[in-house]
Amino acid sequence: MSLQKVIKNFTRDDIIIQEGAPASNEIFFLQKGDACVEINNKIIGRIDAGQWFGEMAALLHTNRTATVRALTPCDVLIFRGLDDDNLNTVLQKDPKLLRKFLQQMANRMVESSKRHVKDVEDLDVNMERYRKSISGTLYALDRIAEKYKSKVMEEVRDHLRASSGITLGDLGDVDERAFRTSKKIVYDED
Repeated sequence: MSLQKVIKNFTRDDIIIQEGAPASNEIFFLQKGDACVEINNKIIGRIDAGQWFGEMAALLHTNRTATVRALTPCDVLIFRGLDDDNLNTVLQKDPKLLRKFLQQMANRMVESSKRHVKDVEDLDVNMERYRKSISGTLYALDRIAEKYKSKVMEEVRDHLRASSGITLGDLGDVDERAFRTSKKIVYDED
């Protein structure tokens, strides 16, 4: 398969590559303009003039992992018909190109790792918030079920315990804003 280079112009908001689309042995080089990288319609990065993109899917023979959308009018150099043999040939002929290509791939890996760490940290924060919410609700349900001898409240409490894996509620986790009408019962205020 022979390597072809094509320049394509994109206007603002044009999709340059679409998440989930086949890589089709193409990689891209942004000659002019700015573009954003989106995953699941969420902007996760930016591509500036002088940067490669789309290389991961082309090299790994997978579908595109992100959408790239033009933020400004863009001139994009598209390398088509790229297979392992002619990619190696192109990169061997131009050591500066090879170095830039490798640096950019390494930077993408670092950026991806940082995003992953942030996602995990955000998940930890949310999990703690949910744990406290469930714990406080269990504590309130214990008090309400005890006060009113309510089988319905006991069933709801038992279901929440079983489905959440949290077995005991803690008074310190109760959000008093959530139990305004039952505050006296929850806090044993008579």
